[in-house]
Order: sequence, then C-alpha cells, then structure tokens
Amino acid sequence: MADRPVRIIYADLDGTMLGAGGSLFRTAAGRFTQAGATALGLCRSRSANVTIVSGRSVSLLHEDARLLGVKNYICESGCVVVREGGRVMRVNCGPFGSGGDRVFDEIAATGAPRLLLEHYGGRLVYHDPWFRAHDYSHLMRGYIDVAEADALLAGGGLDELRVVDNGIIEDRGYGMGVEELHAYHLIPRQAGKGAAIRIDLEMAGAARDEAVACGDSAQDLEMAGAVKMLYLMANSQDDNPGLRQAMAAIDNVVVVNGRMVEGFLEAVKAALGVQEQ
Repeated sequence: MADRPVRIIYADLDGTMLGAGGSLFRTAAGRFTQAGATALGLCRSRSANVTIVSGRSVSLLHEDARLLGVKNYICESGCVVVREGGRVMRVNCGPFGSGGDRVFDEIAATGAPRLLLEHYGGRLVYHDPWFRAHDYSHLMRGYIDVAEADALLAGGGLDELRVVDNGIIEDRGYGMGVEELHAYHLIPRQAGKGAAIRIDLEMAGAARDEAVACGDSAQDLEMAGAVKMLYLMANSQDDNPGLRQAMAAIDNVVVVNGRMVEGFLEAVKAALGVQEQ
C-alpha cells in the first residue's frame, strides 16, 4: 500500500520556521530569504495544512498565525490546542484549570515556580515581559538541567508539573551570564507538544501517518511519537549532546542540512516529495 500523502505539517516557530530575530525572511545568519514563504506556498499547493506548535501564548500566536496565513496552532508548549483561527479551543492541562481557575494561577499556587527560581538563583528568571501573556504555563529563561529540575519538583511533591526546554533563544542584553540562553516552560505533566498533536489529529480527523513535524529543541523530540516523521533543523545539533543522545532512541527523526527557515523549506520538500530542480 502506498504511503498516504501528508495532510498536516506541525512546525515550531523560533529556530525552525523562523530565522534570525524571529523573522520569516531572515536566514540563521540574518540574510534575506524567501525560503519560508516558498515552504508555505508549497504546503498550500499540495493541500497540506501548516499547524504552528510553539511556546508562545495564545494571543501572540493568534497574530502570528494570521500573518502567516494559517488557522491552527498549538500554544504554550502544548498546553492549548487552537483551531479555525480561535473559534475552537481545547485545553490540554489535565486536572489544572478544570475548576474554571486560570491554569497559570493554579501552577503558581503550588509553589513550584518559587521553588525553581529560588533554587537556581540568577540562572533562571521569568522571561519578562513575555511570560505575562501566558495563561497556561510559566515561561522562564536561563540555563539549567531539566532532569535536575524535574527531580527537584518531584522531591517537593510537585511531580504533577514538569519543566521543558524549548530551545536556545536570542540574548537581547539580558545580562544573565549563563553559558547559553534557553527558554523553559513549567507545564502540567500531562501537557506537551506530543500530547497536543494527538488531540489536534483527532480533531482534524487525520491519522498519524498523514502528519509530520519540524522542530529544533529537546522538547520538540516529543512530537516524534505523534507523527510519521520528525525533521530537526541543523541548528538543533549546536552544542546539544543531550538532544543527540535522546535522538538515538527514536527511529523516526531526520536532521536536515539547513538551519532554521532554510531547513524548514528542506523539510517541507522532503515531506511532500518535492524534487529539487
């Protein structure tokens, strides 16, 4: 039986679909490129829907999706699934928020954010001002060991939450003095990009083998279990031995040659079977 055509391409934004400075029209090195627009055009011509999967907030992704011409997006590292430009929304936070309270506030009430910030001191802070728009997760920046952070939470009786590494971010003069700067999300354990994709596929009436994903971070590896193939951008390998080690246990991950938005175009062509001219 022939492979089913790809119907959905799940794509991370920063470091994947976007280039330097979070721009669709800049390469990783900052040069102008039309690679991102070409990739989106190819998806449209092959009837493959692009769904954004990002750590960004619902309100921010609503505008990003509008500018990119897509209708579906997964927000706050898999805490919320949004479809049809915001007309359909499903929260993916397990018991958090089930009573009608804001998930962000429920997480704060557990004491988990305070525990992490106090333990790591200046190595972890809120990602101000962007964290203020988040309703379902706590967004932080710094450089920590995620496994160690999760063990810290578990030791404090907070294993219903976990920390995910959403990848390297641009240092805009934050002055933290860490080796490299990452974005981290404190999320409900049941949330995550892989779980959110499974929900979205069900809502779309699509099968796993009709979907692929594109990413660049350790957390993006979660998407591999929900799709036919995960394409990682070449920049995902930069000084990231932990990610390379985790990849060894996953059999449907491919690292493309291109970095950021140029790698995204390469991944789209591979997923859609577009031959190079």
